[in-house]
Amino acid sequence: MSGESHYYKGNRYLLNVIYHNAAPKVEIRNKTYIDLYVRVGSTKERREKVLIEWYRRQLKGQIPALIDKWQKIIGVEVNDWCIKKMKTKWGTCTIASRRIWLNLELAKKPEHCLEYIIVHEMIHLIERNHTDRFVVYMDKFMPKWHFYNDDLNRSMLSHEIWSY
Repeated sequence: MSGESHYYKGNRYLLNVIYHNAAPKVEIRNKTYIDLYVRVGSTKERREKVLIEWYRRQLKGQIPALIDKWQKIIGVEVNDWCIKKMKTKWGTCTIASRRIWLNLELAKKPEHCLEYIIVHEMIHLIERNHTDRFVVYMDKFMPKWHFYNDDLNRSMLSHEIWSY
C-alpha cells in the first residue's frame, strides 16, 4: 500500500505504488520514497515479489566486494554465497562447501550490519561454534562487532512487515 514505511540500508522510506504500462521497477526518490512501479491491476503478491526481487538485486550488488575485502583480511576463502528469506537467522554457513547464506532482510538494515554478518559467517569457516576462540577472532577482525550485533538485533525478524 502506498504510504507504508519500508526500510533500505537502515533508512526509512515511504512506499509509493505507481501503476504504469511497462515492466515493473523500483526506484529510490528524494531520500524519502521507494517508488514501486507495477502494471495496472497487479496483485498484492505481484507487488511484493517485485519489491523482494529488488531487495535481492541490491544485496547481490553489495556482497561480492564485501566478501572479497574480508577474504583478504581474514585469510579464508568463500566458495559461494546465496541470499534467502530466513525467519530466525541473519546468516548461516555450510562449512564443508564453504558457502555463506545471508538473510534477505539484511537489505533493510544499515550496511555495517550486512558487513558484520558476512564477517561473522566467515569466522565460522575458521571456528565452527561460538566459542571463546570465535569471540577472539571477531574482536581481532571487527572490534566493534558487539555494537553491530546490538544494532542489528534491535528489531526482531519476526516483527518485520512485508505488506504491499
